[in-house]
Amino acid sequence: MKLRSPPSDAPLPLGVTGSGHGWFTRYRRYPVFSAPWARGRVQVLGGAAALGLALAVLTLLGTPREEFPFGGILQLGLHTLVPLIVGPWLGVAVRRRALPEAREWFALVGVMVALVVAMLAFHEFGANPMKQWVAERTGQLDKDGKRKRIVMMIGMSVSSPDSSASASAGTTGTAGGRDENSPLTKLINGASSALITFFFAGGAALWGWRREHAALTALAREQELAQAQAQRREAELRLSVLAAQVEPHFLFNTLAGVRSAIATDPSRASDMIDRLVEYLRAAIPRLRSDGGAQATLGGQLDIVRAYLGLMAARMPRLSCAIDAPADLLAAPFPPLMLISLAENAVKHGVEPKIGPVHVQVRARRSEDGRLEVTVADDGAGFGASAGGSGLGLSNIRERLQQMYPGRAELTMRATPDGGVAATLSVPME
Repeated sequence: MKLRSPPSDAPLPLGVTGSGHGWFTRYRRYPVFSAPWARGRVQVLGGAAALGLALAVLTLLGTPREEFPFGGILQLGLHTLVPLIVGPWLGVAVRRRALPEAREWFALVGVMVALVVAMLAFHEFGANPMKQWVAERTGQLDKDGKRKRIVMMIGMSVSSPDSSASASAGTTGTAGGRDENSPLTKLINGASSALITFFFAGGAALWGWRREHAALTALAREQELAQAQAQRREAELRLSVLAAQVEPHFLFNTLAGVRSAIATDPSRASDMIDRLVEYLRAAIPRLRSDGGAQATLGGQLDIVRAYLGLMAARMPRLSCAIDAPADLLAAPFPPLMLISLAENAVKHGVEPKIGPVHVQVRARRSEDGRLEVTVADDGAGFGASAGGSGLGLSNIRERLQQMYPGRAELTMRATPDGGVAATLSVPME
């Protein structure tokens, strides 16, 4: 189960709470059962409950002292204010324990149920002793020392069973003609008491807790999506910069080689120009793309093949080979990474070495199902270059992490013949 962090005292994002909260609902801007939420809710609903009790007392000001429902007012006040104060703060205590989500939900429900049961028990077993205590101090006792039973109907009437109105109705301890000790009356009173307790203790906020959780989850997903899109745009920007770097990286050297070969070896100069045209025809449309997902292994190998052919025309001592099964050519492959590895091989392996040198590009499906493409050379090796520490390799690793978090890698290793092999491993998608 997923652990939930304790709610902070900071307001929730507007995307969760919405705007337009006034004084009466401003506590809803905070996480449900957080400290600011509990304080605000007690202030708002406590003020409303106190106002209601005050209005109830005002309607009874003309009632004779012996019939004034002191005990009933006290019971109603306790029945309202105790759940209102205790319930939310017990919820705060539960949330601060950072329980797993399911356990936190059941703990909050348990708090509400426990308060309802406690108030029902008070209503059943504690209310009458409390009213007897109040009656003893207010003089509302009959000749036997028992409290006078006063029926309180706020907004309608207040009467004693000994009053003439009650007697003319033929009732004793009744309200509206219903015996207060009847099972139906007890059931109705108990249900009313349970609903009042549940509401004031924060039972309705349980649904708010669920809505808040769902809204925060949806907002987190939207933020993750926005972050992923931002990272993709950043990767595409990096790709555009890389594309701008790939073209001039060897183009000027190639043109300088053509110019030199025109005077000494016109046929080689012509071959170099033909190779350059092939490379540009293969590379420019892909270098000018936005780095989208349509890049395939076959397309990237075409660029590398044209590039190595051009380098072989410049340096006849260079030979190259490309080995890739036909069923892998259509596989998606990140753009401009292979050409960077091929350029690395030429720059750090081929050019520093004296004599013949060979570059091989090989693609295969690995045992774990990934696509592996290796660019290997038998050139100067790590000792004659800074292989593996350049900016180009760092950019490749960063782009792999953005595109395939934790599922792709670039590895560099020395080969038995003294060169370097760079292997790209990406998921087959």
